[in-house]
Amino acid sequence: MTIRNTTLTGHKTYRTIGSAGVPVSMGSYDFSALRALNVSLVNCNQTNDIDDRTYWGIMGSNYSKNLVYDNCSFSRFDAHKGVVNATIRNSTLGHMGINAIGSGLLTVENTTIRGRNLINLRPDYGSTWEGEVILRNCVFAPVKSEDYSLSLIGGRNSGQHDFGYTCYMPAKITIETLHIDDSKHSGDRPGPVIFADFNPEMIDDSYPQAFPYVVTQDVMIENVTIASGKDLRISDNPYLFKDVTIQATK
Repeated sequence: MTIRNTTLTGHKTYRTIGSAGVPVSMGSYDFSALRALNVSLVNCNQTNDIDDRTYWGIMGSNYSKNLVYDNCSFSRFDAHKGVVNATIRNSTLGHMGINAIGSGLLTVENTTIRGRNLINLRPDYGSTWEGEVILRNCVFAPVKSEDYSLSLIGGRNSGQHDFGYTCYMPAKITIETLHIDDSKHSGDRPGPVIFADFNPEMIDDSYPQAFPYVVTQDVMIENVTIASGKDLRISDNPYLFKDVTIQATK
């Protein structure tokens, strides 16, 4: 299925009581893909501001394969309960950015991402992506200045919860020509990181993982520029990624 030259509308975010008995933000989608194959959105946008946080994400997907955004301007891309293979190209994604779990190849090309992370691996499903990520000719420009480290790959997994499957970070991440616009963030913070702190409690070998989280093996970096001139770091918790091989070229 191809959806072409279509304008969608983001729905208002609301507050409700979640399953844990505390207030949570909720919303509904204007577009959803459920157990779908080969779905492309081409030359599509939305009526409301993609950076307006009072609106929920435009899109959600569950158990789908081969999803494509091409020349789209949306508040987010979301593989909610998993996707196999996703491509985002020639697009702009707003305040909710890219949220993904699943497997296969995740490719992001010629795209501007304004979310908190360049790619967020959803923690509610174990932050798992069993496959490869390719970022090429992109701009990472978060819209709001907040007190957190800018991270290219975000997520969280304590290694203590059984999700019913082994959880993986992408085995290989390739970053080719990326500009990080950190101009809206605090000037006294250190530079952006490749990986968020996926487990703040795991700082040495004494931390036991009942359900080990499989960490990235290789990161290839070429031509990354940062507006502030600061250095790109591996993580605020370098211990987690001590065995990752990073090959970087100018």
